[in-house]
Amino acid sequence: MNNQFIASINRLFLSVLILTGLYSCIDPYDVNFNQENKILVVQGLLTNDIENPDTIKIQYSVYTNGYTRAKPAWPFDVYFYLINSKQKIELVQTGIGIFVPPPNFSIEPSEKYTLNFTLYDAEKGEQKYQSSPQQASITPPILNIHDSFNPQSRLSEDGKKFVSSNDVFIDFQDPASQKNYYLWRYIHFEKLEECITCYSSIYSPYTESCIPMPGSRQPYYDYTCMTMCYGIMKSDKVNVFSDLASDGRLITGKRVAQIPFYFVSGCLVEIQQMCISPDAYTFYKNLESQTQTNGGLADTPPTAIVGNISNITNPEEKIVGYFSVVNIQKKRHWIDRATATGERSNILGHVVVHDPSPMAPLATCKKSATRTPFKPEGWQ
Repeated sequence: MNNQFIASINRLFLSVLILTGLYSCIDPYDVNFNQENKILVVQGLLTNDIENPDTIKIQYSVYTNGYTRAKPAWPFDVYFYLINSKQKIELVQTGIGIFVPPPNFSIEPSEKYTLNFTLYDAEKGEQKYQSSPQQASITPPILNIHDSFNPQSRLSEDGKKFVSSNDVFIDFQDPASQKNYYLWRYIHFEKLEECITCYSSIYSPYTESCIPMPGSRQPYYDYTCMTMCYGIMKSDKVNVFSDLASDGRLITGKRVAQIPFYFVSGCLVEIQQMCISPDAYTFYKNLESQTQTNGGLADTPPTAIVGNISNITNPEEKIVGYFSVVNIQKKRHWIDRATATGERSNILGHVVVHDPSPMAPLATCKKSATRTPFKPEGWQ
């Protein structure tokens, strides 16, 4: 494997860390992936969605042995500081380096927020970090959603051919006489037929997990769901827009999602629209150009993108990622796939292989970030 290809994968991985997920200036800089690197990556949004708050993720991207991987960070004293009201709101930890606002916490349109946290460095001691002040902008509502089946919508995962999707478009009214910058993301729900894949193992209904199977010649088995189960997939591409050339207009037919053709049955998509700051737009636009070039992995992204997080103890450190405060407008849309034809994509990423045992068990649909046994609101 050549060095350019490896470097492309590593830089793409760093960008993915920022996405999973989402100050004075935006400062792109070159990361030398030919030597040892440990880069702090901070990502997250503070939103008006009280019931489903976004997570704040703080982790490292580490380059070792020719590859990049995520490494946990152990931040403490993680909080939002409300500048106008001079309040400190401590965040709730839900995992290693993962935090959410406290229950029932809501943003105020006139308030400015900073994200603050501390990390301990064995050589340098406590390192204090802070974002630039962020304030939510008013986001216009989504007026209409429609979809259209496109047999050559997007490149396949291996980049060798175009595959079909239902392209999703929205209409919205852009507010006049002001600069507006938009960011879109989506949540996609599909009814699943298989609930778990066991690699070099078999599924145990007693432990509801995969257990080793010595001497197995089959690399994996897929197990059918015992009950109704819905997959939850989230957008992994950046989609931003500036109203520079369309201020105050009715924006129609803006494509905001490409939903793969997995099944002939319908699926549900939730579109999320938000207005972001000019600096956040620049950050995401740079990220978009790095991760979504037409040339694929061979076009090595030249930079890692520093956002609005600073080490106030050691200002020379470069931190990748961006913290924003946003007002989200949501709208759900049912895709019936009535006109979808041709080859389908595989939702598992591989050909389904069922356990051939006569008494092969059915698998439990475990509620998680990627699936739920409960019918999503709007499902038809």
